[in-house]
Amino acid sequence: MDPMRGVSLKSDENHLAVRRVADRRPHHTSGRFGHRAIRQSPAGADRAARTPGTAPSFNDEDMENLMKKHVPLTVASFAAAAAMSLSGCSGGAEGAGGGSPTLGLVQFSGDDVFSNSALEGAAELAESQGWETITVDAKGSVDGANSAMTNLVTKGVDALIVSVFPSTALGSGIAAAQEAGVPVANWGGGQAEGVKFSSDTGLGDALAEKLVADMGGKGELLALTYPPGLPCQSREASLDQAVEGTDVTVTKQQITIPGAVSSASDATVAWAAAHPQSSTPLAVWACYDDPATGVAAGLKLVDRTDVMSYGLNGTKEAVGLVQSGDLTATLWINGPKQGEDLFTLLQEDLDNGQSSEPQEIGGETEVVDATTVAEFLELHPELR
Repeated sequence: MDPMRGVSLKSDENHLAVRRVADRRPHHTSGRFGHRAIRQSPAGADRAARTPGTAPSFNDEDMENLMKKHVPLTVASFAAAAAMSLSGCSGGAEGAGGGSPTLGLVQFSGDDVFSNSALEGAAELAESQGWETITVDAKGSVDGANSAMTNLVTKGVDALIVSVFPSTALGSGIAAAQEAGVPVANWGGGQAEGVKFSSDTGLGDALAEKLVADMGGKGELLALTYPPGLPCQSREASLDQAVEGTDVTVTKQQITIPGAVSSASDATVAWAAAHPQSSTPLAVWACYDDPATGVAAGLKLVDRTDVMSYGLNGTKEAVGLVQSGDLTATLWINGPKQGEDLFTLLQEDLDNGQSSEPQEIGGETEVVDATTVAEFLELHPELR
């Protein structure tokens, strides 16, 4: 077998990576969909309606030292990817065409570190079991996601996992998969006809409740939202529920993608200028950790240590900011394990003739703040 982990070329369109694997680390789990449950939220418990915000247009390049850059592998086109001769991996898996089966993965955005880590969890488990994987970056575009799904089906993938985009917005991509008999799972986008399996990535209640408690139930809050993403919709609903009936005044602003970090930083700086330090509690909440790193950078830029800040997902960057005191708290979610579980569901569905019942999986979570970060990092050294 070729010792290369993957091959890549560059494209000006959708980013796509075709991977092959030689030596994968063994897969460990605590049982089928098992978790070391710190706080197990029931699937769908945080779902509710929300109200869209408004979108700013900002450009700030001061964030580079606060965010790990994600650089996707690419190839020139789907046709080029399909033409590549990929070596098989160990294991007895077999695709519909008789060769190694292929898992198609559609990223929400190459810049979204956490959702990509969930897809990476699925990819690593698939590759360890003899599957090949193809990854496409939809660059935050619903049309791009539908196009990517359709093209992946045309190229003969055996299963698909999409991230973040609401399944209800993926009509043409799902239709192509259904027509070809390709099962689909969605990490963070919910279920729909043609999407049997999904993961609950909202899970925002615990952090929202902590925020309100930290503010003492009063003060001014900037909420950085992203209505097009279902996880952010759910988390915003959790925040709305937590502040209801309190004396917390919420100002909402939609971040831009791509550019979540810089747009969050710019929004934070502008909001902080309009809210000088006083006896009133002040805080900024971001619906996931990438913009939260921008919040931390913006507050540092204007030297505002009086403003509390919050994010969700528990990325390495965010946990590091909690450890340094530049971020008040983040909610860690075991995204890679959710990705593994979704792949396992797809594989089982294929094995039993696609007769599996629909299922939404929950996830292992933990609020990480100054009081818990040291112990958390002892248990999760990969996030140091």
